[in-house]
Amino acid sequence: MKIQVKHTLKADVGSAFKLCTEQKSQEAVYAQLGGTDLKIKREGRAPNVRLKVSRRMPANPPAAIRKFVPSTNDVAHTEDWGTDGQGYAADIVVDIRGVPVKIVGTKILQPEKGGCSVAWNFDITSGIPLLGGIIATFAGEELKKNLDDEAKVLKAAV
Repeated sequence: MKIQVKHTLKADVGSAFKLCTEQKSQEAVYAQLGGTDLKIKREGRAPNVRLKVSRRMPANPPAAIRKFVPSTNDVAHTEDWGTDGQGYAADIVVDIRGVPVKIVGTKILQPEKGGCSVAWNFDITSGIPLLGGIIATFAGEELKKNLDDEAKVLKAAV
């Protein structure tokens, strides 16, 4: 399953990059996104920044996949940032402990008239026979909802 989400921010690309990569900014953003046991680790120097984010997130999977997707999940992801033309881009890998799903993608900040855009592109797969598609679809729908929530927080912060 592929997920593509794009939003416009009323901030220049440099300010958006700081919001998306600075430790205190990320702590403020994730504090509004829900979940518990939040841990954020920042490494490197701009523009080459690595973020490692982990938290416990609630889920409400359909009955068919509850054996594979518990109601609370340990979710971790890394963002490897660098420059991308006039903006910035991060390669993202998401790991949901114990859930048979692979989530990889990008987050891209590019200048636009009146601000900048933030775009996420993800590919979600699961190798479980018969139920893999349901698991990937559920994970994709949850991810899309989380990205829309993150965009709302980013818009309010700039």
